[in-house]
Amino acid sequence: MTWLRRNKNLWYLAALVLIFAVIGSFLGSFLSSWLPVLGNSKSIGFKIPVNLVLDVLNLKFFLSVNLRINFLSIIGMLLGIYVYYKR
Repeated sequence: MTWLRRNKNLWYLAALVLIFAVIGSFLGSFLSSWLPVLGNSKSIGFKIPVNLVLDVLNLKFFLSVNLRINFLSIIGMLLGIYVYYKR
């Protein structure tokens, strides 16, 4: 059962890093009007088009994953790792 506990801890770490990265990215976008350096971001990701057509409603769904990383999102990721190891 120790592998299950370790696996849950890794999911917890991944969730913390993702949450803090999103918060940092949001803050970087928000504060870029005062400090334009914070608005510089690099786009990392891939697009997976998933076309799902339902016959009844004729709906189409597209899925893509794209991560925009700026300075504050990197700080947020590091803060998430710090919070994980200090808990």
